[in-house]
Amino acid sequence: MKCHSRGPPRSGAGTVVAMTTLATTAAVRDLFDKCAGFRPVVDDLRRRHVYQAQYRVVLEGPLDHRIRVRHPFTGGLHEMLCFDSNSYLGLHLHPRVLDATRRALDVMGYGTPSAQLLAGTNRYLCELEERVAAFHGREACLIFPSGYAASIGVATGLLGAGDVVVHDQFTHASLQDGARWSGAHKRSYRHADTADLEAALVASPADGGRLVVTDGVFSMHGRLAPLPELRAIADRHHARLLVDEAHSIGVMGATGRGIEETFGMPGAADVLIGTFSKAPGAVGGYVAGSGDLIDYLRVFARSSLFTASLPAAICAGITEAFRVMQEEPEHRERLWRNACRFWGALRDLGLLVPPLESPIVPVFAGHEHLLQTLSRELFLAGVKCGNVSHPAVPRGDAILRFSVNARHTDEDLDRAADTLATLGRRYGILGLGADEIRAIGASLPPLEAIPGV
Repeated sequence: MKCHSRGPPRSGAGTVVAMTTLATTAAVRDLFDKCAGFRPVVDDLRRRHVYQAQYRVVLEGPLDHRIRVRHPFTGGLHEMLCFDSNSYLGLHLHPRVLDATRRALDVMGYGTPSAQLLAGTNRYLCELEERVAAFHGREACLIFPSGYAASIGVATGLLGAGDVVVHDQFTHASLQDGARWSGAHKRSYRHADTADLEAALVASPADGGRLVVTDGVFSMHGRLAPLPELRAIADRHHARLLVDEAHSIGVMGATGRGIEETFGMPGAADVLIGTFSKAPGAVGGYVAGSGDLIDYLRVFARSSLFTASLPAAICAGITEAFRVMQEEPEHRERLWRNACRFWGALRDLGLLVPPLESPIVPVFAGHEHLLQTLSRELFLAGVKCGNVSHPAVPRGDAILRFSVNARHTDEDLDRAADTLATLGRRYGILGLGADEIRAIGASLPPLEAIPGV
């Protein structure tokens, strides 16, 4: 028997392949490199106690106007005023809503583990679809497991290559993602700038379908979309109009039916989408419109077709929340009294706040150094609010975002305003304009860790 050499391979094709493989492997970047590179950023934010005051604060009780949290610095339980809940009417804690949820839970169990078009349709889901469609004066409604899924499903289901979608630059990220993933020709227009919208439509290809997309109430600054002008422009350019009423339902209009009711324009939106995670106080999203539109999207909105149905107990609770919105207007009235009281107090202090259009009250901070400083000191003083910087807003336009709700007491609102007054005086920002506040923020050093915390 001959022995075969196990020495180095002879030069030739095999050697070339081996050398090429080694070279390629050496040049390939690990997919997780970006994750490891981000770690020092998070570690630095934690060291300066910025991350802990903004992200993943652990609740030990219900999300409400006052919350009990596991304090990230001390480890103890602390009560805080909460201004970053989206439950504007507090309906997630309403006895009627809780009772309806419990009853359905006893009947149907805690989940509905099937897609809608298979076994995921149940009477509670159907009742919710009918309730929402009637609430908005539409023929039909399709429910999604989240507001994000609704935005993605509607955009990718309706739009495709050759179509055009033009959206407000501050439209919610979910709608922008859906527009991008749809394959349509995507453009944006300057915030609430109807002339820029018209120019974008004029410059767009004319042979495909056209969709204009806007929020009803913009989630960061609380501004209203100019609905009458948007409708007129869409009509002039043979476009359909999509309005996201996420922050509008239950809040805007005489009976809480959103900005269509605010402007006296029922049915103005060709496609009306919304979420149940704001005034209804739960989770889930929807699209309401014509019967043809909804029948089409039931099959072509993949984020509905290829996911499990919203649980029946949640559907029952949301349906009851819509009944409460219609039958108990005192929650909406209290919400607006609270928003006016808080906004008026901040305006009188000299903080830079825009005109009040919704229960979202933004306080201008400008530079991120000032935003981080104010947000950390608010947190340490027991006030939790939203902290908004780039890319949610343009660079240099950072804000503290206060979301007022119907369950806030006068004491809550006054205490938060007093805390802001103290900080405003400390950093010299009362009575100043945007450029002056930016300059103060730019002059601040980055935050350092708090000794002993």
